[in-house]
Amino acid sequence: MRKITKALVALFLAAITCMTSVTALASEGPDPRLSHTDSGAFSFAATADGGYIDVTYYTYDSFVRADLTVKIEKRFLFFWWNEVNTWSASSTEENGQFVNCLALDGSGTYRASFTLTVTGNDGTVDTIPHVIEDSY
Repeated sequence: MRKITKALVALFLAAITCMTSVTALASEGPDPRLSHTDSGAFSFAATADGGYIDVTYYTYDSFVRADLTVKIEKRFLFFWWNEVNTWSASSTEENGQFVNCLALDGSGTYRASFTLTVTGNDGTVDTIPHVIEDSY
């Protein structure tokens, strides 16, 4: 009976591993819903001097405006996060870049939640969310 139970548990874990691997592979690649944005690159580094943010975006001819919102949170008690700082910026420059350094609350693990919205000339909006964790 014990061998059967071990075999069933192993089979169950193997099945779960396969399903999560397929999901991860399916989620990679370009987002087909983006109609005004070619791509975006997000960077966050937590240091003793502050949280460095660098976001670069590349757009198509239908671009009108890019808006960025960044929320910095610090981990406490392993699972919970406290908001430390926020920042928003806008640009009408095609293929632009947002750079800033935000104050942090001492050493620890930080999470930067980015939301880049790109508005096109037809009024539709591309939304690109991105999250990066870093520690110092």
